[in-house]
Amino acid sequence: MSFIRNAWYMAAWATDLGAQCLPRRLLGEPVVLFRRADGKPVALFDRCPHRFAPLSKGTVHGDAVECLYHGLRFDGSGACVLNPHGDGRIPPGAQVRSFPVVERDGIVWIWMGEAAHADAGAIPDFSFLTATDCRALTGTNTVAAHYELVVDNLLDLSHINFLHANYQRNDDLLKADHE
Repeated sequence: MSFIRNAWYMAAWATDLGAQCLPRRLLGEPVVLFRRADGKPVALFDRCPHRFAPLSKGTVHGDAVECLYHGLRFDGSGACVLNPHGDGRIPPGAQVRSFPVVERDGIVWIWMGEAAHADAGAIPDFSFLTATDCRALTGTNTVAAHYELVVDNLLDLSHINFLHANYQRNDDLLKADHE
């Protein structure tokens, strides 16, 4: 499956991200999100390079996530910063991919493409979500369907008067010109 990679995607609501590992599958790839000790969000490829265990099954220690399999720790850049075995030497291949992340307007955004092209200025403005005169209701909704079906549903407003009639019926929608 092909995805647009050089774009910002919503990875999580900021309130869902804490000091624990938060696994996500974004653009077909496993990603683990967590917060460093200073609160900054981090996103790493969710697979330890040693035995390919999911890092999201591990634990966060300060600014690093510890793999549950052998205890290797990886910081926000994806570098291995601790090998608890033997002399503690860190193998040169002990590195996982890190993804650029930005927290803005109550959303944690991730860039899944080439990091050099990540421009935080291209993140859409969702400041209305954090406006003091509004209250945003957040959450996630897992759908066991291909994402294109979800997009099709959200863009096809002709079903609103029928499926959501008890709280959203508006007959003007049926008579409106659509482009």
